[in-house]
Order: sequence, then C-alpha cells, then structure tokens
Amino acid sequence: MNRSANVLILISFFFLSFTSNLNLVDAAPEQLNQKNFDEKVMKSKDVWFIMFGLPTCGTQKAFLPEWEAFSKLVEGKIKLGEVNVAENYDLYVQYKIKSYPTIITFAADKSKGAFEYTGTRTAPKMEEAALLKLEGKGY
Repeated sequence: MNRSANVLILISFFFLSFTSNLNLVDAAPEQLNQKNFDEKVMKSKDVWFIMFGLPTCGTQKAFLPEWEAFSKLVEGKIKLGEVNVAENYDLYVQYKIKSYPTIITFAADKSKGAFEYTGTRTAPKMEEAALLKLEGKGY
C-alpha cells in the first residue's frame, strides 16, 4: 500500500475508536437547581426521576451505587436529575422533602403532578417503576 492509504487507514481506526467510546445519551443525572428546574423538568415531555438530597449525607452516599446502576438501566428512556437541597431551599420546600435522599418522579404529562418514589431502592425495582411511568402507569 502507498503511504496515503496507510495514513487514511490509521485515521479511520482512530476515528472509529474515538466514536465508539462516545456516550451519545448521557446516563449522568442532570444537576438541577431553582433556575433550571422549570425549563428542564416541568416544560419537558420526559419522565423524570429526581433525587433530592445532600451530597454529604451518609445515607445518600450509601445509595449512590444503586442510583448509578439505575441510571445505566434507564439510559435513553427516562431523565434523571439531582437537586442539592442545601443550595435549593425553594425546591426543598415545594416538594416537601423530609429525608435524604428523597426521589420524586414526574410523568411525561406534568399535570399529573409529582410523586415520591417509595418503592424498593434497588436499581431493578426503580427501573420497573420508571418503565411503568413511561407507559403512563404506576400513579
């Protein structure tokens, strides 16, 4: 092969390896706050599961591995968000947060209101609840 063909093959392999590592639908939860909550959550047509809490809370730290596993299970299907209640007092009051972490869910149709997720806090059980919400069930 000539040199330009080798360069082209090398560039192609680099491009393929780079794009195969891209995560086109980000599984990481959105960081929500008082300024962006309405625009991102309430005006969207997406199903949302939002964790309200304090990053320093021991219970929340212990829950994070399940939350991360859950985010991978529902990637591309529903939206996940996180609210630091210490920095977003208005949201803390509005959604009547009493313990950390509290998971509040929103259906695609926001007129149905917000619901606290009170089910088992394992990734598979949360996925099951999220998929029911996605189907318009589980209220």
